Amino acid sequence: MNIQWINSGISRAGFDWQAGSIIDVNTGRPQEAVLGPENFKQIGWLERAIEASRKVARIKMRGGSATGFMISDDILITNNHVFESKGDTISAKIQFNYKMDISDNPVRPDVWECDGNSLFKTNPDLDYSIVKLKTKRGRPAGNVWGYFDVSNKVPVKEKQRVNIIQHPQGRFKEIAFRDNQVRAVSTTYVQYITDTDYGSSGSPVMDDWFDVVALHNQRVRDPQAPHQWYRNQGFLMSEIYNEIKAHL
Repeated sequence: MNIQWINSGISRAGFDWQAGSIIDVNTGRPQEAVLGPENFKQIGWLERAIEASRKVARIKMRGGSATGFMISDDILITNNHVFESKGDTISAKIQFNYKMDISDNPVRPDVWECDGNSLFKTNPDLDYSIVKLKTKRGRPAGNVWGYFDVSNKVPVKEKQRVNIIQHPQGRFKEIAFRDNQVRAVSTTYVQYITDTDYGSSGSPVMDDWFDVVALHNQRVRDPQAPHQWYRNQGFLMSEIYNEIKAHL
């Protein structure tokens, strides 16, 4: 056992890094193993991600698919451009657990239906729609799969990290959690570089505690190069909550 190597990361032969060392500005000690901002996560972070993922569903429609998530025992939220009207919800299938297992085998999804006649509310300006889901076997979907508490109005700021659980291209459930920095925050929306794709519309944008900070809705063109995409965008959940809290 080489205690020096274990404690200090120094081999008997030594290492030669031609580019030099990264120095901690506070201690003056080299931190050659931390390349830029620290990217360590507790294993429990992954468990929180799995728990959050249960609340996210694929929305399957005749013309394609999108993503939505539960915000109460029986209410699902997605984008207005997914459910523009109550009529869009009639034939939609809400598929929870649409994912691959640890052996890369498809898991049988749990399918639910919308009950737009009981509750449907939409706002194209904040690009959201909420709809009630029908119960199954006497239980609401949120009682089975859980739901996000969006009443706490979690703040979000530039340079923090945001993670998105989604169904890009209608694929099995995925998470984007690397290269995920917030780049801009306004009074109604947040912009970030977290990856999304077609089918990700209506996904929850979450901080590192997996609290929802925004509802993902679109990609954004670079104002300096309009032919290029340079950010993704979502509307702040705190703003949406102000409009829907009476229904939760």
